[in-house]
Amino acid sequence: MRENLVRHTFVMLMIGFIVGIPSIVFSQETKEDEVRKRIQEFEDAYNKGDAKAVASIYDINATHTYANGITHRGRLEIQNGLEEMLAGPMKGTQMKLTPEVIRFPADNVAVEEASFIMTGLKMPDGKEVPPIKGFCLAVYHKLKNEWFAFSVQCMVPPPPQR
Repeated sequence: MRENLVRHTFVMLMIGFIVGIPSIVFSQETKEDEVRKRIQEFEDAYNKGDAKAVASIYDINATHTYANGITHRGRLEIQNGLEEMLAGPMKGTQMKLTPEVIRFPADNVAVEEASFIMTGLKMPDGKEVPPIKGFCLAVYHKLKNEWFAFSVQCMVPPPPQR
């Protein structure tokens, strides 16, 4: 009887192992997938005009220097600055981010190089500005299984000289 119990337990454990392990192994995202997911969360929140959701992607001590030269330091200042910009000159703008390269200099650090296109920007007279293309360099770090932007710097290259 004891032999049957041991054999039955062993068979059940083997079935659990065979069924459970592939789902665990194949369902895990790579670090790059995790960072790309955060970048998409940023883009989605920005395009909804949700400054609080955008700011939640930043570390509490993060910095963001925008293409216009303004720098915000800390999640709360980033959120307040975004609220002001999204209610004012950036109201109704849409952003498309394209991560070009994501590198991992350490297990919990990611460096992202991304291009962006900003549309919907208007001049004070209401005339629409052509799409603005730029580039961002972002450093993320992983805390408690979640990636947070720690330092983001964006720029818009000057137009070519004629």
